[in-house]
Amino acid sequence: MITNAISTRFYRAKDIYQKEGFTILLKKIFTSLISFENSSFYIDEFLLQKRNEADFMPRIKNVTCRIIETTQQLDELLKDGLDLSLLDIAKARYRIEKGAIVTLLFVGRELAWRGWVAMTEQAKNTFNPHPYKVDFLNYEVCGGDALTHIKYRRQGLNTHGDYRRNEFLTGKGIKKIWSIALINNIASQGTHDKLGEHRRYAKARYIRIFGLQFWKETSIKATDDD
Repeated sequence: MITNAISTRFYRAKDIYQKEGFTILLKKIFTSLISFENSSFYIDEFLLQKRNEADFMPRIKNVTCRIIETTQQLDELLKDGLDLSLLDIAKARYRIEKGAIVTLLFVGRELAWRGWVAMTEQAKNTFNPHPYKVDFLNYEVCGGDALTHIKYRRQGLNTHGDYRRNEFLTGKGIKKIWSIALINNIASQGTHDKLGEHRRYAKARYIRIFGLQFWKETSIKATDDD
């Protein structure tokens, strides 16, 4: 896993250098060197299948869904004058260019929820660089960086957004979606449980110190809960 982590960091450094220049690259390397993280995650595996939409409807009305696959579609949203304050446009454009898609739920004209899916390894590294394995060539993808507007929390938008996303992916032939959540993130784990047809695949420990990354996975079957 250390080799994979180094490879990922090299790719990201090269991309920053080409797009933002050597000075910005140096600043980001310095920030990385002095940063520290020691986190534990659950890795969840979802098998995609058709489900009953009525079981995943939000508790508020006037919710519409848009799934954005291209920067052209993103530009169309901007031209429509929708409230996209929940979305960092520059970051979204970069992720989409690398192969990510984003599911958006609107309440009226206001963006109320967003959730990302990586369709490629490069896209995964833009929002979820933790080095768990996703077999993109075998119709697997990974999800992450979901966020609900504070005005619309506890209204079932996260569950509904994941349902709409999964239906879209199923239509594209995707068989499996991977997701990780911090072990102490009870809300995220609860959303995963509501979607069904998933298993808690492994626990993982991630340590980043002085620019180095360490990742260790342990099968759920082989360990007791923390």
